[in-house]
Amino acid sequence: MAHISGMFLSVVGGAALVLGTAYGWTAREYRSAELDVLTERLVQLESSNAEWSKRAEATAELEAKLTALETELATAVQALEEARRAPVAAVAEPEAQPETIVADAGDPSFGDPARGETVFGQCRSCHQIGQGAEDRIGPHLNGIFGRRAGAHDGFRYSDDMAMMGADGLTWEIETLDAYLENPKALVSRTRMNFAGLKDQQDREDILAYLRQFSASPQNIPEAAPTAQAREVELAPEVLALVGDTDYGEYLASECKTCHQQDGSDQGIPSITQWPTEDFVVAMHAYKRQIRPHPVMQMMASRLSDEEIAALAAYFAQLQ
Repeated sequence: MAHISGMFLSVVGGAALVLGTAYGWTAREYRSAELDVLTERLVQLESSNAEWSKRAEATAELEAKLTALETELATAVQALEEARRAPVAAVAEPEAQPETIVADAGDPSFGDPARGETVFGQCRSCHQIGQGAEDRIGPHLNGIFGRRAGAHDGFRYSDDMAMMGADGLTWEIETLDAYLENPKALVSRTRMNFAGLKDQQDREDILAYLRQFSASPQNIPEAAPTAQAREVELAPEVLALVGDTDYGEYLASECKTCHQQDGSDQGIPSITQWPTEDFVVAMHAYKRQIRPHPVMQMMASRLSDEEIAALAAYFAQLQ
């Protein structure tokens, strides 16, 4: 009996040993599989962390660029505000004007046409006069004396200018003098964005110069016509570029934050319906810093020849 019990215990002990060994191997395989899963999960987390790190770096870079652009825009807006305030300040404290003198064409004090040509330099960006003069941003001024306001064929005048002409406004010494002194005082919604010539001698001189190009200058000798030079000479292929109006409309969104689409000025010159060549020449003059406005110089410096042509095409056809 004791012998049988010993055999039974041996069998039970052997079975227990086998079962323990089997359990050990099973547990080891389970832990190994679990470790594999954890390792794979760790690799996924490291990959995800790397991706988020890249996104964080890209976000930081974009934020830095945005900050730089905001700083640049703030500087541009400040410069623009200073440019806006400068003419207002000048008008706010007008100098005392001398007593009005009635111009006499036979009087040598009427005005100096040679000096008037220099004063006319303020007008050349919009008006041409002399040989080959054409309508540009404003009408040409050949034969201006005696011309009915708003009646020059082929030029699109503002409604107010056309109405004043229909009511009888004619360009003579007195009316031109008043218009040059304060354009919007005579024609309230004229599209001519010019603050006016406050100095009476400047007006007398420029009127003497303009009279040389009228058919009946009344005692002022007729002057030889003069050709007009561009502000900046551009290669023919640059002037020949035909701009894409759709692309120009896309680019114009930044321009129209200041320049009004309907052609009103609100202190900033209108660029609606500018002739394309005038627009291109003006933008290249800003780009080369021949024209002095700092904001426009900065904006123009960013534009390619093709982009300038596109903007010119868009604004020329804008109604």
